[in-house]
Amino acid sequence: MPLAVHHHTALQLRGGAVRVAELLHRELDKAGHACTRSFELAETGGGRETPPQEVGAAVPKGTLLHLHSTGDWVRLLSGLKQTPLLTLHDCDLFTGGCPYPLDCGHFFNDCLEPCPRNFPECFGYREAKRILVDQTRPVFVSPSGWLARLAREALPGHKVRVIPNGVPWPDAPPDREGARKTLGIHPAARVALFVAHGGAMAAYKSGDRWQGLWDELKVRVPNLLGFAVGGDKAGQENDLHTWPYLDRERMLLLMAAADALLYPSLADNHPLVVLEAMSRALPVVAFAAGGIPEQVTPGETGVLVKERDYSAFVETAASLLGRARLMRDMGMNAHATGAQRFSVERMAAAYEKEYEALAAMNQRPLNKEMH
Repeated sequence: MPLAVHHHTALQLRGGAVRVAELLHRELDKAGHACTRSFELAETGGGRETPPQEVGAAVPKGTLLHLHSTGDWVRLLSGLKQTPLLTLHDCDLFTGGCPYPLDCGHFFNDCLEPCPRNFPECFGYREAKRILVDQTRPVFVSPSGWLARLAREALPGHKVRVIPNGVPWPDAPPDREGARKTLGIHPAARVALFVAHGGAMAAYKSGDRWQGLWDELKVRVPNLLGFAVGGDKAGQENDLHTWPYLDRERMLLLMAAADALLYPSLADNHPLVVLEAMSRALPVVAFAAGGIPEQVTPGETGVLVKERDYSAFVETAASLLGRARLMRDMGMNAHATGAQRFSVERMAAAYEKEYEALAAMNQRPLNKEMH
């Protein structure tokens, strides 16, 4: 039976939440379902801003609401007229304002004030979100078991289903030689990537450390060529080329030309960039942070390093980049195993089951009483 689903995100174009919404939209369309979308912040001149408090009222009757992200959960949840499906792309819904608590002791103490990260009224904001969650009773989905566990602890009484993210997966590994020829990269170069939305400004992704990590790597692997992608500036220093945001086709071409993804993220849920690298037969060097260990199998599809141990990260990356055969084997294994676990078709099929259950649930009136 065809479904109608409305996806809502904070941003129009960038970030993992937007990408997941776009992928689900496309797969649902292919399956014969109807999809619409709203966002709060236009990132192109032709974009239309949609105030989050109006989203619930704007969704046509009989249309399911899938929330991915917002600039203000209190405003968004308070305007809902139906039970939504809500994908937890980060921790913002159950913190005092930060997307990831990391090792903040205040998080495990209800975000009591003052906030060490200077989020205003963090205790009240967190409590307001908790009350609204109890009232609206969203159907929760988390892409990682790691974040699902945090959510269950912070929002007692709520179930959180785990549906790993998925991306389009090519049947065969890419033509690395052809990709390098297209981009003008020498066939014998060792090529490594840093990728994050925000580039050097992406604090949770260690963006401010990319150049320093790279300079240490160049000492150990002299023929190394690097690309740092995702910021708003272009430049080059010590063979590390900084590129601004790339469109999807160009980004995947660059991944196809590379040898490894270097991903020193300090906190992450189930990052799409890791999956996209695996789909292009790239091994991944990353910190064992958040849900990344649920994506990367150490010694088989990449290497995981103890969180915040930057020296070990450099040594591990240098060791892998110096072993061409091992990189190829890990990359091929990442492509083969990831196709079974992280395809976009598998993700869409799992969400489709949740939509069907939500459609039945929304036949009943939304209970606004406190639980």
